[in-house]
Amino acid sequence: MDETLTDLFEQWLNAFGNIQAKPGEKEAIAVFALATIESRIAATPAEWSHGLVLKLGLDRFLNEHAEAAGEQAVSAYADLVRLAGYDPAAEIFSRLARGVPARTD
Repeated sequence: MDETLTDLFEQWLNAFGNIQAKPGEKEAIAVFALATIESRIAATPAEWSHGLVLKLGLDRFLNEHAEAAGEQAVSAYADLVRLAGYDPAAEIFSRLARGVPARTD
């Protein structure tokens, strides 16, 4: 699966490069193409650290430069939960729902 993520990331880099090289020319179509690739990256499960870092790196760039919604970070977190078999956020929400106080030691 990480090979698929690498291929999608290369497609994203090429599409982004085209936008940078030709600003204004069919920009709406190019932006849509980028968003489509980003969604495909988020929908592709990562199997190893390479895929996870790719998703988080793209998310970091998008958040710093394009004010994106964090789709890649959400996807990478879901992959980590799946791979680790543990969801710390779910545990926190569960404790909050049960009214379990935080540890103070």
